[in-house]
Amino acid sequence: MCRELESDGFDVLRIRVPSDRMRRNWMFQVFHRQNHRSDVDPLAFEVAYMADKIQLRHNVILPALEQGKIVVSDRYLLSSVGALLIRAPELDTVVREAIYSRPWFRDLARDLIQPDVSFYLCTDADVAVERILKRQNERAFDIEVNAYQALLDEGVAVASANGMHVIDTTHTAAAETYDQLRPHLDTALTW
Repeated sequence: MCRELESDGFDVLRIRVPSDRMRRNWMFQVFHRQNHRSDVDPLAFEVAYMADKIQLRHNVILPALEQGKIVVSDRYLLSSVGALLIRAPELDTVVREAIYSRPWFRDLARDLIQPDVSFYLCTDADVAVERILKRQNERAFDIEVNAYQALLDEGVAVASANGMHVIDTTHTAAAETYDQLRPHLDTALTW
């Protein structure tokens, strides 16, 4: 998508969530890379994960927007939480409690910049797992397919309720998916 937007003359900045800074953080390293999850308090990890998004907003997103750039993120609030839950299902209770029951989480989420256009790309869990495990930079981890499907279904419901464009990619290649995204992008880019 970024290449297509750039070829149309837009100045595009692509970001990753979690940020590279968070990925280098000791807590992330212990939790994700070394798989020593019992050494990290789940609530502390979730707070650090949210703080990373807020800091990314301050240091990267806001300056880019002020320069007139289009910022494209591969994940943001909902999808980064979903990615965390699929890789660390033991965080389910803590993360859901934070999202649904803790005012501080909602207050912090309000500080994030609301995208002009958001997409929730969904697929069946079997297809998603196959795609995840094909990525060279993903370490192998166990994914319980039924639990993943339930998480994906919940994601569709939450995305729909929050005005995101839900696009099923189960049977489409990347180029075909972009063709489905483009009309929504064109609408957002004609301000």
